Amino acid sequence: MSSASTTEAIKLYDRFKLEECITSLYQINEDLQSMLDQEFDTQDGLTEDQKMNIVIGMMELHKIRCDATWQVMEQLIKQGNLK
Repeated sequence: MSSASTTEAIKLYDRFKLEECITSLYQINEDLQSMLDQEFDTQDGLTEDQKMNIVIGMMELHKIRCDATWQVMEQLIKQGNLK
């Protein structure tokens, strides 16, 4: 069995990956705008269940994006590329 399969592979990141992660945090703005457009700019709008499911989904996705950003930042610090 190779050591790669028994240990977690360490990913090397650069500042561009961190910038990409930080930029992805702003995706929630577009997600909210899409929800508002559907609610107010269409004849059907959204049901209360749809609204709640969308918001819960956005919250989970935003947490995932925040966690990924934090992971990249921590790895950059370990690599000595972020001080």
